[in-house]
Amino acid sequence: MPLDPGADRVPLWAALQTVADPNGELTPAQVDGRVAAGEAAPLPHANHAFGKWLPYPYWARLTLSNPDPQPQAWLLTYEVPTQDEVRLWIQDDQGQWVEVPQLENRPPLAPSAGLLYPAWRLKLQGGQAVNAMLRLDGYNLMRFPLFAVRNDAFLLTQGRLHLWIGLVLAVPLVVVLYVLTLIPVAADRSLPLFLAMAACEMLGAMWVSGAMHHLLPWLDRWQAGWLGWAGYVGLLGLSALHARVFLDTPADDPVADRLLRVGAWLWLVIVPLLAFLWPHTSRRMLVMGGTLYAFAMMVLALRHALRRPEVHRLLFLGVWGVYAFSGLLYVLYRLIELPIHVTLISNFVQGSLVASLLGCAVSVQILRKRNLLRASVVRARDRSLLYAAAQHDLLQPLQSVNLYAQALRHAPLREHERLLQGIDEAMRCVNDFMLSMQQLSLSKQPTPDLKVVRLDAVIDPVVHEFRQWTKSRLITLRYQRVERFVRTDVQLLQRMARNLLSNALRYTDEGGRILIGYRRRQGRLWLMVIDTGIGMSEADAARCFEAFQRGGELERVPEGMGLGLYSVKRIATLLGQSTVLTSVFGKGTAVGVSLTERTEACAARYRGTPVRARKSSPGS
Repeated sequence: MPLDPGADRVPLWAALQTVADPNGELTPAQVDGRVAAGEAAPLPHANHAFGKWLPYPYWARLTLSNPDPQPQAWLLTYEVPTQDEVRLWIQDDQGQWVEVPQLENRPPLAPSAGLLYPAWRLKLQGGQAVNAMLRLDGYNLMRFPLFAVRNDAFLLTQGRLHLWIGLVLAVPLVVVLYVLTLIPVAADRSLPLFLAMAACEMLGAMWVSGAMHHLLPWLDRWQAGWLGWAGYVGLLGLSALHARVFLDTPADDPVADRLLRVGAWLWLVIVPLLAFLWPHTSRRMLVMGGTLYAFAMMVLALRHALRRPEVHRLLFLGVWGVYAFSGLLYVLYRLIELPIHVTLISNFVQGSLVASLLGCAVSVQILRKRNLLRASVVRARDRSLLYAAAQHDLLQPLQSVNLYAQALRHAPLREHERLLQGIDEAMRCVNDFMLSMQQLSLSKQPTPDLKVVRLDAVIDPVVHEFRQWTKSRLITLRYQRVERFVRTDVQLLQRMARNLLSNALRYTDEGGRILIGYRRRQGRLWLMVIDTGIGMSEADAARCFEAFQRGGELERVPEGMGLGLYSVKRIATLLGQSTVLTSVFGKGTAVGVSLTERTEACAARYRGTPVRARKSSPGS
């Protein structure tokens, strides 16, 4: 084949005559004799491959000539990075075949001095023609992408390939560095497995791209091939262990968990043993077995994604979808002889996509666990606030019992019945409260027991309790009694009323006044408690419904936990109601809770009993 002096790159496949060497015993002279005897076969096309199932050495002979009278310098390049062994012989003037060393084998040998794929230097004098012999050996398919390339074009191509390899390998490297930052803050057993998988993926990608031989040229391509093969086999084995942790199959899917354990044993133990016994089958086991395994893992991931469609499970499905597609390309590469660059590009895209998707899946899973942890912390805080508020609310009826009991000691006989009824009412509230706390401990969120009731029947007992307190504190308590109907939870409404009255009583000095009554605002009925106490500043009023927030001077009002208005707000939210507060510092505070009002006719239909209309009285 004449080498065009004006060309930078000349494909040589059309000039090759190939000879099979099943026993690996032929010499260049013997191959030359077979070619001369017509026993060689030309390549039918550029991507033709030999040894699809049981690879053995192949030879290719060609003749190169320089049609120009001036000398020419070329590089012969065999552009397959994963071929285990490639050797070149040139026939000298005496007809002897002399092996030409590869460029990377010339001393001195330093790190990063290797080439991505084999290359040899060739010099042709003006009008000279030389015979060349190429020998391929190894466990890969036998292809002959042989080119004659000018030195400048070769350097430019190598530079571009190095740039693309660096950019593509940077993606999994960045993901690995990101995951390393997660390990100290996330106790997740899948992270070390992910890092090991990423290391294996990068090891395999460096072999396929030729970067391993470039960085470590003292490793021959046989050794680099076994390291890359081990990287991919380790990746498949570790992926089974990673899937067990990532999908939590021991708890969610025992059958899949057993299969994944079998898969880990298969790739980490059995396949390496078979490769040791029959090394010529190693690449085929990796390609065929890995593709079947990828499809099986994709089905498993799809099954779990359908059962629990969470984001990290969908991303995990995408990971195995990429692997399955890449495996399918490798199978097609062997069956229908796709171009070599298809598998090289797919390998890089696979590595980058898998690292990105799996890194995103890990991040999403970590964020999900963090959110669950935050939610558990919030639940624990809410529960602690709930029990603190419960203690606060329970203290009020118990104090009422104490006040009634003290009043009973000194009261005349005619007052005993009224005071005993007050004790019974307070103890009934304690009993109802304890039952509600028991129900709350068995469920995540209490469900209000909504009924249509008359307001005076609900609020009157609470007012009677607090009259004992206001008398002992010399505070005037006025009650605007009405006979309207509302739909509410009786116990929860009474707890809100107790908290409002207790809060007003705590911040009102002797001689002050407290009013509990009703007001219409914006078409709604509101239960209002108004006092002439110390009031609040604007800053205190803005946060008064938060837990453990107390207004006023602590020395002046030492008792209390700052949970009264918090409890009111929490119960009102549970009932779907609103709260309102207005306060003037030094003059007093008004706090209200909205109510869902029902007409008497509606209340009668709800209860199924007739209701007799009565006039409302202002109370005492």
